[in-house]
Amino acid sequence: MGGFTIIELLVVVTIIAAMLAIAAPGLSEFVADQRVRTTASNIYADIALARAKSIETSRRVYFEKLGTNWNNGWRVYSDTNDNATFDAGIDIELTRFEGFASGTIYVCRIGAFSNNQIVFRPDGRVIHTGAATANDGIYVIDQWGQATAATNKIRAVLIGISG
Repeated sequence: MGGFTIIELLVVVTIIAAMLAIAAPGLSEFVADQRVRTTASNIYADIALARAKSIETSRRVYFEKLGTNWNNGWRVYSDTNDNATFDAGIDIELTRFEGFASGTIYVCRIGAFSNNQIVFRPDGRVIHTGAATANDGIYVIDQWGQATAATNKIRAVLIGISG
């Protein structure tokens, strides 16, 4: 006979289910870690673009949040009319991120910058609104479904005074 009995199939399914139950927590932690790494890399790339464009164009370039917090997304734009606000059709929007779907990932800004934006001068340096600190930057946090803050996945993109 060339078939399997129902008991043999149930044993195999039980073993696979047990293996998945053991591997699932490690997999969710890996996914959370990768989401934080990817988001931090995207932020770093956009900040590097803003700095490079400020030097290239000899204009102020803004990296600013969209909406009420950084989770709603951000844009990078060159302020061609030097009025410190984004004017559609006048200023040049270099890149834009539309924000995260609902979930557990958070982006927050900390340090001596304006709360809504990071401004790069034409020489590529950052404009601070207060004294520069070693913690100036943007932090990406993923709670990955855990109740304790000690298990959060966190990445920081720190920005020195030179940009």
